[in-house]
Amino acid sequence: MNHVFKWLLLAAMAASASAASARSMHKHKPLALEEMPPVCQEYFKRAEACYHKVGEKKALFQSGNTTFLRQSLPAADEKQRVRMCEIALHDFPQKVKNLNCE
Repeated sequence: MNHVFKWLLLAAMAASASAASARSMHKHKPLALEEMPPVCQEYFKRAEACYHKVGEKKALFQSGNTTFLRQSLPAADEKQRVRMCEIALHDFPQKVKNLNCE
């Protein structure tokens, strides 16, 4: 599966998980890192370390995607959360390749 298609799939899953509306996402309380599946915890820790290393300005686009994922997770069920984070974690090296943070 190519990189662009995976991110489109991730975005579609996030949109469907949030009932396709930002209003729906806000009905759910944000998840603390400890409340997330282990794969999500791993992804967010890895992303945070990368973005911190290069600076938020340089990683603005990538951190925006990560923020969208984090905001989408509360509306998803556990299985969807795991799958969304598996995709994000798998594609992370390609996503941040130009940042040279790993």
